[in-house]
Parts: sequence; structure tokens; C-alpha cells
Amino acid sequence: MLKTVIPLSFILAFTVLTGPAALYAQCGFESNINLAPQADNGVYCSYDTVKMSVVEPFDSFQWYYNFNGSATGLMPIGGANGPTLEIAVSDYGYAFFFVELTRDNCTELSEPVVIDSWVFAPVAVQHSPQSEYCRGDSTLVTNAFGSYASYQWLRDYEPIEGATGPEYWVKESGTYVLNASPFECPEITLTSGVGPSFTFTGPQVPVITWDGNLLTASSGPNYQWALDGNPINGANGPSYTPQESGMYTVTVSDGSGCRPTSAPINIMLSGSRQPDWARQFNLFPNPVGDILHIQAPQGATFEFRLLDARGREVIHRRLLQPDTPSIPTGQLSPGVYLCQVTYQGETAHYRLVKPY
Repeated sequence: MLKTVIPLSFILAFTVLTGPAALYAQCGFESNINLAPQADNGVYCSYDTVKMSVVEPFDSFQWYYNFNGSATGLMPIGGANGPTLEIAVSDYGYAFFFVELTRDNCTELSEPVVIDSWVFAPVAVQHSPQSEYCRGDSTLVTNAFGSYASYQWLRDYEPIEGATGPEYWVKESGTYVLNASPFECPEITLTSGVGPSFTFTGPQVPVITWDGNLLTASSGPNYQWALDGNPINGANGPSYTPQESGMYTVTVSDGSGCRPTSAPINIMLSGSRQPDWARQFNLFPNPVGDILHIQAPQGATFEFRLLDARGREVIHRRLLQPDTPSIPTGQLSPGVYLCQVTYQGETAHYRLVKPY
């Protein structure tokens, strides 16, 4: 039986000609790919155009790309057989590029270069898991990761005017999406795509109007009027005629479980007045920041109460006045408050604002 003997030199030659590009002979010439523009870590914008080139002269060229950076699975780029290759980054997104070079019958595959326009962190919205709120409430949505050059919030996929920061206070029903542009590529718009949805139910927050005789609430259908935070017995209609001076509010309901309360309105009836000593007390600054100062008659002992718009007591102090006392107010939520100062058996009322 005859045996066929294949010379080892033929086996090696066959391997060089037909094996993967990683086995091509190392020819000893410069085969690095130059990029213009040159970007850090190969990060480009999708709207960029990149020119690749090799410097030394060669007999032939063939450009390839793949998506894993290995020398296998290379895909030739049609017509790319010159010393330069110009690509639109958007055509590839993320890819590795190689060039196969031949000179003096020696062929070598270059090291790859990467073009990456997918590196940017995805946009995501951070939010409370609660999705249902009463009208007049609000919930905060924020950019979840990193920072961006610009932001635009959308409600039901329509841009919200002025909502161009990394966070937004939601006060209306809808689906909220965040678009953002990275610093590296400010013309790119990245999007969270989908966003949280919120529903606001119940009556609108009522607004009180005063015609000089009658207080009227703007919404309903059920009402409860209050004076200085205390419910007024029988005051359950859309209008109320005040019987005495003070801070009036109205709370409305509709059976949904939501009970919004109006901002207080200070009513001074004809013939009624503040106590004679009321002007001797000075509450400042107003609007207030982190500290409220009370200037009072020297040596006066008085009681101080602060009520929120719902009539709830939030601060209560009994003060001896050797110097101007200071009351911390930094913990207060923004809104309108009623200050009550009781002195010499009478109570004076002062309106205090904590700004947003």
C-alpha cells in the first residue's frame, strides 16, 4: 500500500495562506492605524466622521471590521482597498477596525482600533414607587446616573417648558421621560425612553376670594372653613361670611380621600383691630429663612404659636424676653404660616411666608 508523504514546508505554507488572520506572518513593517480626529479611548459622537490611515507605502490594502476585536470573524469593507478609510460613526455605532497590508509578498494584519459611540451611560429616571397622589401634592423625579450637558423633561412625550434641570417636581398626571445630552457629544439626545406615570386625583386646591363681605372657595364639592386653624362649626358651604378677624382657610373634599386646603387669607373686619401692643412686636425677616427673630418689649413674657396652612401647630414657645429671641425655622416647608403672639391676655396675628 502506497503512502503519501506531504512535506512539512507545504503544510506550513498552506497554513499561512488559508489560516485566520492572526497567523499571518509578522513582516516587520509599521502597520499602526492613525485616526483623525483622535479621541480618548476611541469614544466618538454618532454624528462624527473618522478618517483612518496608514503612513508607510504598501503594495495592497484591505480594510476589515468586526464587533469583538479578535482577528477572527473579520468582515471586509467593500471598496476599502486604499491607504485611507473614512467612515460615518453612525454606520457602525461600536466596532473594531483592521487593515490587511501587503508589501514584497509579505502580508500582515494591523492591530485593531475601536470606534465607540455607545459608551454613554443610559438615561434613567429615579422616582418614588408611589404613583397616585392628591391634586396639590407633588413628587420629585431625578436623573438617576451621572451628569449631562443638558436636560429636557417631557410629559406624555411633549417637552415641558422650563424643565431643563436634572430634577423636576411633578404636579400633574402623565408619563414623564427625561432626555439628556452628554458633555462629549452635546448634539446627541439620549432618552430614558419610558418613564414613570403618575395620577393626581381629588379636587383642585381651593383658592379663596374676598369681596369685602363674603369668602368664596374656587372648588368643592364639600367644604370645611376654619379660622386660625380651628374648624368653624356649620361653615360647610362654598361661601362663608366671616364673623371675626383672623386667618381663614377652607378644606375641600370629593370622596376620593383627598382633602386639599387653601392658602390662608388674613381678614381684618371693620371695627376690629390688633391689640394696642401689636406694633411693639416685630417678626423678621419675612419671608423667613432658617431663623425667625422676634423683637418684643423689654422684659415681656409672651407666648408664640406658629400654624401651617392647615391650621396645625408646628411651633409653640413660651418666651421670656431679655433679648431678641431666635426661633429655628429651617425645617419648615415652603408656604404661608400664621404667627400668633399672646401677651397681656390678648392675641395678635402675623402672616409669615417661607419661600420656595
